[in-house]
Amino acid sequence: MRAMTHSPDVTARDAARGVTAPCPLCDRATVQGAWRPTAGDRPALLAVDAEDCGIGGARRAARAYAAVRCPAVDAADVALVVSELCTNSFRHATGWWRLRLHGHRDGLIADIDDASEQPPVPRLPDTHDGTGGMGMLLAATLTTTLDVYVYSGGKTVRVTWKAPRD
Repeated sequence: MRAMTHSPDVTARDAARGVTAPCPLCDRATVQGAWRPTAGDRPALLAVDAEDCGIGGARRAARAYAAVRCPAVDAADVALVVSELCTNSFRHATGWWRLRLHGHRDGLIADIDDASEQPPVPRLPDTHDGTGGMGMLLAATLTTTLDVYVYSGGKTVRVTWKAPRD
């Protein structure tokens, strides 16, 4: 099963400036001209590709996006989870990854795609030599859900954050 794909994608440069494209799955209306998100307005998509941006750029873009799109979710947690999952894709898959964030007032979804058909295998964290093992544990702890979708040609790791109700 392949996770839902949103389009159009946004370049990393635009993402770093907070420019996002409307999500056609949430809002089928055409947006004319330049559009900048504001807290609580229509859902939008941020897409960052490994070829456009490094893991640090993805982390910064994710933090900025979460702060604007879903302020009830901890943007620092989003940045940490994105960093860990993109790093996992870089280290344990082919090095290629794509991050897609889809935000609403009531929550945030992050999809990290890569070209490996092998699901992530959680392992015991190495707290002595520092060789890793914390990524999946952090992702599972700091998010509401963590799902893995494996399909022919790759996989998607999807994490969600549910915004607390007032």
